[in-house]
Amino acid sequence: MSAFVTASRFIGDLDDEFYADELQRDIWNEASAVGFQSLLWIGLISGAVLPFAAGVTGAWIALGLFLVLMSVSLVVSGYARVRGVDMYAAQKLRRSRIAFAGLLFFLAGAGAALRLLAHYGGGNLQFLWIGAAIGAPVGLAAGVVGIKNRRRQVRETELAADRAELLGFDPSK
Repeated sequence: MSAFVTASRFIGDLDDEFYADELQRDIWNEASAVGFQSLLWIGLISGAVLPFAAGVTGAWIALGLFLVLMSVSLVVSGYARVRGVDMYAAQKLRRSRIAFAGLLFFLAGAGAALRLLAHYGGGNLQFLWIGAAIGAPVGLAAGVVGIKNRRRQVRETELAADRAELLGFDPSK
């Protein structure tokens, strides 16, 4: 077991006897998912509003929220991936809730950047627009390529496992 999984199991207290009861564990896992999603939505909405409602202080708080949310999201998706579940391959990503979350991320990032550049950059925002014009399409393209490559890898792995099963070969032995 990797250090990441060991640390995650310790943080989540996954070896507690509480998890021995399957129904209890399933309900707790669902409740944890609801809590995680609530944390994300509350953080996204707060991060999108704070730069506009609370000025420079709100922009810094929005950036802090963004870092916390990204850290938690990376731990969740990383743990799932290590355990064999890839959310990018296992679910449809073209959904309205994902588009709305992306819009909130954009509002939080753009709002914080605009507020902080206006405050610390002397109001010279031309570099922000140049960076956004270059960075947004490049970042979007990199994300699309990464997701497509990951889905291709998952399909190839599944096909290899299916072929091995048809030939009677067990790759785990």
